[in-house]
Formats: sequence, C-alpha cells, structure tokens
Amino acid sequence: MRLRASQPRFGARRRLSRGLRAQSGAAAIEAALLFVIFFTLFYAIVSYSLPLLMMQAFQHAASSGARAAVAVDPATPDYEGAVEIRVRSVVGDLLNWLPPAAHDAVLGEGNANVQVDFDQPTAGMLTVTVKFTDYTGNPLIPILRFPIVGDVPKLPQDLTAHAAIQL
Repeated sequence: MRLRASQPRFGARRRLSRGLRAQSGAAAIEAALLFVIFFTLFYAIVSYSLPLLMMQAFQHAASSGARAAVAVDPATPDYEGAVEIRVRSVVGDLLNWLPPAAHDAVLGEGNANVQVDFDQPTAGMLTVTVKFTDYTGNPLIPILRFPIVGDVPKLPQDLTAHAAIQL
C-alpha cells in the first residue's frame, strides 16, 4: 500500500492527537471568559436602554398632555380643574403600558407624580411634569455597585420630563 500525499504518517498522527489532548480545557476557559464579557455588555445595554425608553415615554406623555389642555374650553366652569383632569387622563392613557412597579410609582394613587401647574395664570402658561421619584432606590433592573467603578448604570435620583405650553 502506498501512502498518498494527503494522509499523514502514523507518527505524525500520534503527535497531533497528543497536542489536542493537552489543550482540551482551553475551549472551556475561553468560553467562560467570553460569556462574562458578553453578559456584561448585554446587561449594560438593557440597564441603560430601559430608563432611556421610560424618559422618552415620559416626555411624549407630558407633551401630549400639554397639547390636550388646549382642547379644553376656557369658558368651562372650574377651567383649571377641567384642564388638570384632561391632562392627567391623557398622560395616564399614554403611560398605561409601563410595568406594574413603574406604573404604581408614576401613576399610582391618582397620578400623584403627574403635576399640572399653571405657572403664570395671567399669561396662560401651563407646565406638565411627569416624574418617577427615587428611581435609583427602586429601579426596574437592579443597579450593580462595584468598588472602583461605582453604580452601573449611573442614573439620576428621579426620572423627570417637562412640557410647557401657552394656553
């Protein structure tokens, strides 16, 4: 039997298999290290994107609530009360998708954290504020605390959005 050029000799095959056996745990170590890196990256993406999504939703709800105040007739008795009811209703409808913890923190107990302020009643300025108070104390995704780095993600104490309109 004649050896073809593509077949390794018997001794070369033995050396090759011995070298592979010596590195049998290297793949597991590399996979473990890559898992830590990918998990950290995934956690950072999720933990930063959820508060940013909520801030965008708060800003949209505050702006829509301020625009909805224009639809209330100024000749309505108790005009400021009617505007406040209308604004809170619109903001509540737009933020109804929030997870239960965030929904209770923002809209719980009569929309307590949705503020409707008539800044200058003579000028007709209306400011709508939507606030998630103490987000860092009660986050939706746990905040990791590292000794040197600090909190991950680093977020403000309260998540707030404002919108103003002249009536």
